[in-house]
Amino acid sequence: MNQAVADSIRRSGLADTVAEHLLEDIVSGVYPPLSQLPHEPELAERAGVSRLTLREAIKDLRQRGVVEVQQGRGTFVTHPERWSQFDSAVLNARAATEEGYELAHELTELRRVFERGVAEFAAVRRTEEDLARMAEAIEAMKEAWEVKDVDAFASADLDFHDALLRAARNTFALALFHSIHGALRAVRRRTTLLNAGELSEHAIEYHTRILAACRRRSPRAAAALMDEHLRETETFTAELAAKSAAERRKAAEAASSAP
Repeated sequence: MNQAVADSIRRSGLADTVAEHLLEDIVSGVYPPLSQLPHEPELAERAGVSRLTLREAIKDLRQRGVVEVQQGRGTFVTHPERWSQFDSAVLNARAATEEGYELAHELTELRRVFERGVAEFAAVRRTEEDLARMAEAIEAMKEAWEVKDVDAFASADLDFHDALLRAARNTFALALFHSIHGALRAVRRRTTLLNAGELSEHAIEYHTRILAACRRRSPRAAAALMDEHLRETETFTAELAAKSAAERRKAAEAASSAP
């Protein structure tokens, strides 16, 4: 490997790190939508990188739809609607910095629409190996629940859905799930912390019944159970999102009326 190639690889790694930090600042509101980023020399100095590395980081964010470069004016943050919504880095940054629960609710809505069909396919296409993976995930959920290990519970919960998805034998569905997997894991942990009770127990019960439906090769039952399961979660996240939004509005009103 010649020096030019080695320098390019090193610079690419730095650019990825800079892009990640800029994305976190954008999502957290340091640079809100439609605002202008500091000029290139200032940003490069803050990040401790060369201007060339910074340009690569900005190019990365442009490709994700997060910023746009206006010739002669500078670099501006775009409206979130223009961001690549299924880009894992964008979703992970949102999940890590979001104060409310809007993302958790939207992801749950998507999952209910999406995973109902997944459960139906899985019940028809599953193998014994698939069933074993689902059963293993359920046992892991039970063990984590007994000791109230929230991280292990959330992880095992998503492992069950991943096993079901693999049983559906659809590469596009699997790719979609994996693009949101990191964000799902983060929001699942937060919601489990808030309701480490009835909803978590219901999740184990529903997973057990969905597994039984898959064993019987009953697609209609598997789909209906998944719909019920995620509808319950959807109701919970909707309440969380509404409550947190109201609290933020109240805080904003109090701040604006303060002398």
